[in-house]
Amino acid sequence: MAEQVKRTVRKGRIYRFLIADIEYSAFIWEAGASFCGRVENQPQVQQCRGRTAVAVRDMLRAALTATPPG
Repeated sequence: MAEQVKRTVRKGRIYRFLIADIEYSAFIWEAGASFCGRVENQPQVQQCRGRTAVAVRDMLRAALTATPPG
C-alpha cells in the first residue's frame, strides 16, 4: 500500500518583534474560536494557543524572554 502524505496549509499573519536587539518572527493563525502561534526557527519555544492573536503574540514573546537565544 502506498502511504499518503497530507499537507496542512494555514493562513495567518507574521508578527515581528525585537528582544535584546534580536528580531524574531511569529506566525499566528486562527484555529476555530481561538488562535495558535509559533516562533519561526525557534523549535525550543512551544506552540501557544490563546483567545486573541495579541494574547498569543504576548505568550510567545514571554516564552522567548525565558528561553536563551539559540
